[in-house]
Amino acid sequence: MKKKSHKIVSLIALLISAYFANNYVQENNNPVSYREETQAKLTSNKQLESLIKKRQSNTIITLEAIVINILSDDNKGDRHQKLIIKSGKNTLLLAHNIDIAPRVPVKKGDSIKVRGEYEWNAKGGVIHWTHRSTNSHANGWIIHNKKKYQ
Repeated sequence: MKKKSHKIVSLIALLISAYFANNYVQENNNPVSYREETQAKLTSNKQLESLIKKRQSNTIITLEAIVINILSDDNKGDRHQKLIIKSGKNTLLLAHNIDIAPRVPVKKGDSIKVRGEYEWNAKGGVIHWTHRSTNSHANGWIIHNKKKYQ
């Protein structure tokens, strides 16, 4: 009986170690984690249109977009780099927290890939949380010129 309980305790310890090791890898931008995260399934234009139509918020999306305008930074509270992006026929505000993640060196017309949280508003919506998680929230990111900003 002692051997069996020892094996169970060892298995539980191994699973806990694997869990924390996986979180460490994701938080430290290990290339394996990078490949997995950057291959996140793209949100289709139909899915995005459905979110807009339903006025749905708090939804993690991944999309490709073109930067159509660069706005002044929002410096109230946490600082955010603000961009207007276009994905399909949808225009969205992108609010990228530059107190947590590096600024993305984009220009008008640049192509980016974005993973973040979509929040509906009357102008089409905003994507935020495009940075590594500081709690239990899903990680977000922006990829520009094959470099990930998180």
